[in-house]
Amino acid sequence: MKLPPLIAVRFFEATARHRSVREAARELHVTPGAVSQQVRRLEAFLGCALFERLPRGLALTPAGTDYQAACGEALARIGHATARLAAGARHVVRVSCTADFAAQWLVPRLQHFLQQAPELDVHVNSTERTVDLQAEDMHFAVRHGLGPYAGLQAEWLLSDDLIAVCSPRLVAPRPWALLADVTGPRLLHHGRRDDWRLWCQAQGLARVDSGQGVVFAGANGAVEAALAGQGLALVPRARVGRELATRALVGLQAPAAPVPLGYRLVYRPEALIDPALRRFRDWVVGEGLEAGSISAG
Repeated sequence: MKLPPLIAVRFFEATARHRSVREAARELHVTPGAVSQQVRRLEAFLGCALFERLPRGLALTPAGTDYQAACGEALARIGHATARLAAGARHVVRVSCTADFAAQWLVPRLQHFLQQAPELDVHVNSTERTVDLQAEDMHFAVRHGLGPYAGLQAEWLLSDDLIAVCSPRLVAPRPWALLADVTGPRLLHHGRRDDWRLWCQAQGLARVDSGQGVVFAGANGAVEAALAGQGLALVPRARVGRELATRALVGLQAPAAPVPLGYRLVYRPEALIDPALRRFRDWVVGEGLEAGSISAG
């Protein structure tokens, strides 16, 4: 069996995934010229073209499409095996999500999973930014939004069950807030999320400029500002259960209007080749389904 040069295969796979020599070079920390040279070397070895060079970029030929699928799977297997050997007998699962999601949903459930899978270590990377799974060697990420996510598998975890809340001081003497209390300057946003715009659309509040208001890095900042009477925060109901029970915050009386936002688990398609990663994925998706059925009941 005659095998191709491994470095050329790696450079081709990165170029095919990005459809860009420049992006592949950035990922591999080499020059675009080095990438082009290795791709041409591989095409010469195979005796066929893998790319069509177009005026505005690259497109895979039919042969290139087939070869990318095979190379991606082979490199993923090598990577997973290397990681296992480097880590010894233990398997590491790396997950990226926001600090709020980690603290409120993922971490409280992890202990039970780790008792079931003591050979696994789960490393949670808490960040508000969108990570590049390939470049940052991350197996999974939890993303909030509408989807889809280019080049990634995305599986539904759970919906937001969003509720608009504010300090009772903001709407006194009424016991709760009304839709009329929702104005642009009063909106408290967190992160780059588009929750308020979609929520206002669902409620038919065309008059509200959802681009106004104060933006915080995470939900905690928005909740603290709401507690201080600075405006209205739109957050998952579970996040403010205690504050609602003690009336430190009050909810907004409005018709039920589901917002098409939710949390999804995303990963590269070849990730599930690794049995340890598949086990984590099966568990976390199952937890999301169970949490959804409980909230629905």
